[in-house]
Amino acid sequence: MKLLDKTIELEKDKSGSISIVPQDKEDLWQLYNLIQKGDEVELSTYRNVKKTTGSGATDGKDKGKTERKLLRLKLAVSDIEYAPSDESMRIKGKTTEQNQYVPNQSFHTAEVQLQKSLRITKPEWDDISYGIILAASSVETRAEVGAIVMEEGVAHLCLLTDNMTVLRNKIEKSIPRKSRGEGGGGNHDKAITKFLDMVQSTMLRNFDLTKLKVVILASPGFTASLLQKNIMEHAVKDDNKLIMKNKSKFLVVHSSTGYLQGLEEVLKDPSVQKRLNDTKYAREVNIFDEFQKSLNDDDDKAWYGPSEVAKAVEIGAVKYLLLTDTLFRSDDISVRKHYIKLSDEVKSQGGEVLIFSSLHESGEQLDQLTGVASILKYPVADLDEEEEEEEEEEE
Repeated sequence: MKLLDKTIELEKDKSGSISIVPQDKEDLWQLYNLIQKGDEVELSTYRNVKKTTGSGATDGKDKGKTERKLLRLKLAVSDIEYAPSDESMRIKGKTTEQNQYVPNQSFHTAEVQLQKSLRITKPEWDDISYGIILAASSVETRAEVGAIVMEEGVAHLCLLTDNMTVLRNKIEKSIPRKSRGEGGGGNHDKAITKFLDMVQSTMLRNFDLTKLKVVILASPGFTASLLQKNIMEHAVKDDNKLIMKNKSKFLVVHSSTGYLQGLEEVLKDPSVQKRLNDTKYAREVNIFDEFQKSLNDDDDKAWYGPSEVAKAVEIGAVKYLLLTDTLFRSDDISVRKHYIKLSDEVKSQGGEVLIFSSLHESGEQLDQLTGVASILKYPVADLDEEEEEEEEEEE
């Protein structure tokens, strides 16, 4: 994300605007977290308008005909649509000013374009919103990982960033069973070679090896090792200097399955953690792991739920506050403000706040646990006592 300019009154009412250029698909996810109902967004979009003469009057000969024009619209946001699979984002809203072709207060839907500037104006830039902009406009904070989770006949090619896991491609090929006594070059081996060639060529189309920190190849058995061998053989044969230069980035690890469920398991592997120890995502996985272990041990240091966590914050006991980004996309402004206040209180007490993406496995799991959890500095029992007493009274 390229930040062109910002005029935000942080010392006063925190109102103001920023002008930015989304540069890649990851930026769309950041914008989805940033833009809310009630914000004003100014962006370029194509519209079909009635044909006019040079003077601006409608040409009689072309009456009823339209032409496609690039317009700049200001929209008061009423809805945001984001589709990770399509990697597209659309903004719906009413225009806040008219121009030659579009009347004021008319409804429009505009798609956010990569490499095209847009201006976002908010009545209030809270710490979460401002933090998104600072993080997104800093390349250093955006580590990425490529992962191919596979087994014979199926492969899932994924990209992992700070904020999401995106399935870039899925490859499936029927592999015949190896016949008894079948030697090298049989139908099974030929099908495996063809399958690995497909995965290798698809990887080159979908992964930017110069940008990725590591490419994880994971599978049960030896399929991942065979893929690594296939990639290197093709690199030598085709004189692919890009792969040869980045061959140290490939990491072969074991997974119990070649399907997406194996990805979270792979990311907890010590050899993978060692390679990813400087990324935000790896740290979040570790802390969520710590939370789950503490919860299973029932040691009174792991709590989840809005009221339980609020009580823990109130007594200053929170070491880590775990929140999902869905809480900050709530249409209810009071909900967003509540969790911003909770975050500020934890930070002022010396604790740390981690915001998990709902597009990561750990974020999905946290969402299932109400979206808010905490790891405490010391054990605190019966944070849910009041709730239990109320349930008993109702019974």
